[in-house]
Amino acid sequence: MGVYLIIIASLVISTYTGWRVLWALNRYEYVPVSTETGNDLPTVSVCIAARNEMHALSQCLDYVLSSSYEKMEVLVLDDSSNDETSRIIQSYAHAGVRFVPGRDLPYGWLGKNHSFQTLAKEASGDYVLYLGVDTLISPFTVSRLVEQILANDKKMISVLPRREDGRRLSALFGTVRYMWELVYAKRSTPPSSGAIWLIDRQRLLELDRGLEDYGLSVRPEVHIAKQLQTTRDYYYIIGTPELGVRYEKRLASQFASTERVYYPLVGHTIMSAFFAGLSLGLLASPYVLFPLLFFQQNYIGGVASLLVALVSYVWFLAFSVDTYGKKGLLLRTILWPYVIVQEYLLLLHSFLRYSTHTVRWKGRKVNARPTNRDHYVIDE
Repeated sequence: MGVYLIIIASLVISTYTGWRVLWALNRYEYVPVSTETGNDLPTVSVCIAARNEMHALSQCLDYVLSSSYEKMEVLVLDDSSNDETSRIIQSYAHAGVRFVPGRDLPYGWLGKNHSFQTLAKEASGDYVLYLGVDTLISPFTVSRLVEQILANDKKMISVLPRREDGRRLSALFGTVRYMWELVYAKRSTPPSSGAIWLIDRQRLLELDRGLEDYGLSVRPEVHIAKQLQTTRDYYYIIGTPELGVRYEKRLASQFASTERVYYPLVGHTIMSAFFAGLSLGLLASPYVLFPLLFFQQNYIGGVASLLVALVSYVWFLAFSVDTYGKKGLLLRTILWPYVIVQEYLLLLHSFLRYSTHTVRWKGRKVNARPTNRDHYVIDE
């Protein structure tokens, strides 16, 4: 009897999760638009905060500089890197990339958030496009984001980036953080991607509770999106090949991100983390029960657990096609049971890190005053 209760509970959780995923894929689908702006295109400041990013910064900047958008500037802030990040930025000076040196990190700020605030004040564009170093854009991405924000009359837009290198191990065994953000999103708390977001610069600086009020938040863009959602000034879309936003993130970097993000994402309380872990366990249970029940010749239970497993395969397949494309799709689908177990362990790890105040972001503690390092100054 206990086995069937687990199967029923797993079916309920899987059905609800699947409904949330499929609803979000439809709700936030990218719809191409066209606006007649003529010569009145707004200016855009592409802002990148970099800390020890020499492994990915050059590739990111190459893609940014290939943009066809005419009224664009590029600013890169070096946040006290202790590698060659600053020298890489310097090497792009001939292409017009502006180097912004990191400042002393004041109390009550995380490095990336303070970098965002500094970049917003240094920028001159009508809009600020915050871009993660692991995020790659196409030549037409900036134009299409501007079209979206103007056509929909919004102040901020963020994009769920695609993963188009699906056969890499970092994609096959990667986390599904963006999927959980869709599942946990609500109308009052919409999903928001830190990988790439475009915001009206003046509106950002005028917000009553802007970046200065969320200096220690690991997801500041979520709080800003929530504020703007109250006035219907926020818009979220799921990236497509037409939009041209994708990311290539190493597996270790993905795991480090989940350490900071998962516990706050599920509610930032012990009970919310418990129920999230229980839900993940129930999602994984059919894959364990299916062979076990058949081995015990409980064919009814085995078939029931198999059918429940297929439910989660359906919505995971839909999410993968929409956000990963078809490369490596079969392998990733086969690995789905492993991914669920991995997600459970990552959530547990995030909870333990937060409960012991040992969460780190680029070598700095999140729950304590960060340790400052002198930044490299060009032509000092």
